[in-house]
Amino acid sequence: MSRGWNLSLPVLTVLVVCYAWLVAGAPRKLHGARVYGGPSEGVSVLSLRVESVEREGERETAFWQGPLSARARAASGAEVAVSVARAVNGVADFALDFARPVHGPIDFELRDAAHALLASGRFDVDVTRWAARARRRGGWIRGRADHALVLSVAAERGAFVVGVPGHLSIRVERAGLPVAGATLSISAEGARISGAESLRSDERGRARVFFEASELNPSVRVEARAEDGQNGLIETPVAVVAGGMHAVRESDGMRLESSVPRSEAFFSVVSDRQRLAGGVVALEPNGRGGSVGIVRLPPVQLPSWVVVASEVDLRSAAAIGWPLAANNEPAQTFDVPDLLLVDGLPAAFAREQARRSRVRWLTAAFIGLSFALSVSLLVLRVRAADREITQHLHQGLGSELSTLIAPRRQLPLLVAVLAILLGFAVIGLVVLARAV
Repeated sequence: MSRGWNLSLPVLTVLVVCYAWLVAGAPRKLHGARVYGGPSEGVSVLSLRVESVEREGERETAFWQGPLSARARAASGAEVAVSVARAVNGVADFALDFARPVHGPIDFELRDAAHALLASGRFDVDVTRWAARARRRGGWIRGRADHALVLSVAAERGAFVVGVPGHLSIRVERAGLPVAGATLSISAEGARISGAESLRSDERGRARVFFEASELNPSVRVEARAEDGQNGLIETPVAVVAGGMHAVRESDGMRLESSVPRSEAFFSVVSDRQRLAGGVVALEPNGRGGSVGIVRLPPVQLPSWVVVASEVDLRSAAAIGWPLAANNEPAQTFDVPDLLLVDGLPAAFAREQARRSRVRWLTAAFIGLSFALSVSLLVLRVRAADREITQHLHQGLGSELSTLIAPRRQLPLLVAVLAILLGFAVIGLVVLARAV
């Protein structure tokens, strides 16, 4: 029986190592979630975005095993829990209503339908930290004051994007005062101008034309002549956001338009102090090589902006925070990305590494025990064989002669043990190579 075990133990060890390598210790897909949002300090309703992902190696894909359950607990003891039932490509926006402003850190956890933990952590974000990451675009571009009339131009909504027309405002001043009735002539390079026929400044010294950029670096030239013959000139580049998407509020919601084909866009509605709402907009071809989509917005306080981008966290040079409220003056954009509040992927990676480490340790322990057992069985079998041979020789030849014919030698046994050790060492190296 010991001979059978001596032969089968190495085979069994190889099978166990193969199972640990290919099945138990093989890398598994990681499931986790990232939670984004805005300020939490002093906010009673916390608007959040969750991105549920599946990670395999370096590749991430959307993953959803909803509904998800979110639970948050404020430092004051206020606790709120919600169920997130719907998502678009693994992304969903939801709100935590604490009923009163919360202060201090918030403990948060997110679990899937099987109650597996997707993300957990603590965050505490004040308005200053959040708004420090904001970027503003727009405002008046003032011309030189070496003419009697001083001209300024501005994007009426703070920015322009390629392929989408918007209003360009023009201001005519003299000695800091508006000039009414000035005749304006305007031309552009890298853009199309419309509505400039018989253009005059109004009583506020203002005029407006439609401006549609066809290139990323357009320029505009405006000349003005007052009724008393004085003139002015401005020639300036006009900033265009490369890759930006246009958003404008309409009666049936908000219209998003992209000059390039896209399947979806992400947006957040923000004030200058908090994130108010968010969502995902499905885009469809607009027939001009771009994409368009419409989404309904919840009632929000004004002034507020809708930040639009193709990235889930709105962290992009092309993100634009379009103003939702009309204004008598050219507006500025408020381009603020969402903050990453909780990331469940590092914890999921650590749990996976711990699981694979346990498999490796168990496999190494099995190899060690198998080696010890193989050596023990070999020594027992060799000693039993020596005793049988010695006893047989004693019976036929006597003790002195049998000792001369069959002396006890330890070297062959040591070589056999080292050979077994070498085989199991090779198996152990295979396990170590898999662990790297």
